[in-house]
Amino acid sequence: MAFLLSSDYKKQIQSDNLAQIIGNDSSIQTAAELTAIEEVESYLIQKYDVAKEFQDLLVFNPANTYKASNRVYLDASIYVSTTNYVVGNAVIYSGNYYICTTNTTGTFDVSKWQLINPQYTIYYAKYPYPVFDYSTQYAVGNQVFWKDKTYTCLIATQPLDQSSALQFQTYHNLPLLNVAPDNINNGSLYWGTGVNYSILANTSITDTTYWIQGDNRSQQLVTYLVDICLYHLHSRISPRNIPDLRVKRYDDAKSWLKAVGKGDVTANLPLLKPSTGNRIRYGGNIRNINFY
Repeated sequence: MAFLLSSDYKKQIQSDNLAQIIGNDSSIQTAAELTAIEEVESYLIQKYDVAKEFQDLLVFNPANTYKASNRVYLDASIYVSTTNYVVGNAVIYSGNYYICTTNTTGTFDVSKWQLINPQYTIYYAKYPYPVFDYSTQYAVGNQVFWKDKTYTCLIATQPLDQSSALQFQTYHNLPLLNVAPDNINNGSLYWGTGVNYSILANTSITDTTYWIQGDNRSQQLVTYLVDICLYHLHSRISPRNIPDLRVKRYDDAKSWLKAVGKGDVTANLPLLKPSTGNRIRYGGNIRNINFY
């Protein structure tokens, strides 16, 4: 399990060079990735949902159940002509991922296999409904997704009128528009108890009701994470003789992370959702709308 794929490195380093740096020991690369992730999290954890962004990228297994937003990629064993395959088995043949549709063995017969996509193609699980948002105005009957459950609105959002808002003087003092579905005190009053949601086992990866083909990781973050990881891997070999390119790209990655942490740059990452007594605030006095 990991956040990065081997193919993520190919944009920044050749496979042979990477193998030489890690001494063909994948555990060294895994340790460097974990270190790089912790370093990135230290810059972003105050504003962004790093746990959600850095969730593992898993090998798709049709026998497993999955939660909304889970990421998977296609991979399997290479096709072997002496193996007896049965319906549902998955293999890699000529760089592509196939699923067996008719029991078979011997020379690969394309008519007995369903081509899905190239090896390492990424998918992510769809949300069944829009994710709950504190700032959205909901009507009775609206449905949302929140923390692995679906909810139906029972009490409509009650927005503040202008005169009520003025009593709070500044925007950061305004109360949240909505009560979160999992709020201990009033969540069930506004949203009920919710219904657990998951994608059932044996759901086809090609079922677009549940899966979207694509990579929902921040590609900018992936690039910088690889840069940080490569810097640490080079440090292991020769701390005083790290290639200038790796030093510069590491410095560029840190500069970007610092800018994101300060709010000078807005990253394409999931924001932390405000919770009771702990929400992202902003300043400014509430406008007084006058009529003449």
